[in-house]
Amino acid sequence: MSSAIEAVTLQGRDLWVTARQLAVEPRALALAAAIRVFDRYPVLDRLILTVGEAETGVSREDVERLLGAEGFAAVRERGRWRQLLADLARARTEEGAE
Repeated sequence: MSSAIEAVTLQGRDLWVTARQLAVEPRALALAAAIRVFDRYPVLDRLILTVGEAETGVSREDVERLLGAEGFAAVRERGRWRQLLADLARARTEEGAE
């Protein structure tokens, strides 16, 4: 992922990331990045990912709601990362369809 990043900007409590197009849907990439960023930097509240013309924002509140009761502890288990991300992306897609 780091080789795809073109720019990173901090504006207040928001982290703006501009990246080149990858073989991953920007929404899934934004969610994965937001989970990692919010776990490591509790002062940040929002991640905005720009890929081409698409801009996707994810808030700390969104991530905490999606992670549920386990919170960020669920992400720290390496073996669960891919499954957790797939579950969260599916849940977020279903939310968007409603």
